Amino acid sequence: MLTLSYRTLLAGRGFIKSVDYYELLKVSRDASTREIRQAFKRLALTMHPDKNPGDSLAHDRFLEVNRAYEVLKDADLRKKYDKYGEKGLDEQQQGGGYESWNFYRYDFGIYDDDLEVITLDSGDF
Repeated sequence: MLTLSYRTLLAGRGFIKSVDYYELLKVSRDASTREIRQAFKRLALTMHPDKNPGDSLAHDRFLEVNRAYEVLKDADLRKKYDKYGEKGLDEQQQGGGYESWNFYRYDFGIYDDDLEVITLDSGDF
């Protein structure tokens, strides 16, 4: 996540262009998981740093392709990416969550599994 946060910071300041994961893998937005996997394998064969020993940027490009694949193959991450873009993948910048719910859950959620105690979740409101 540190790499993504740093990359997002640089993109936000105009140092690097934000990358569309679908364009990077050369798949459509409605591509199946199988199509995404096939596209990643095709790109990995040519973009892997071992295949490009003289290219100093090969490692970084391969990491971007790998990150795109990891996000798009996971249904939950893909939904977040489709809705919020790269910023939605970084939990600290997501902006959609209510932080005190996490505080409650981790520090005071001792009754969450008790059937006799009704606890409310953020989705109940």
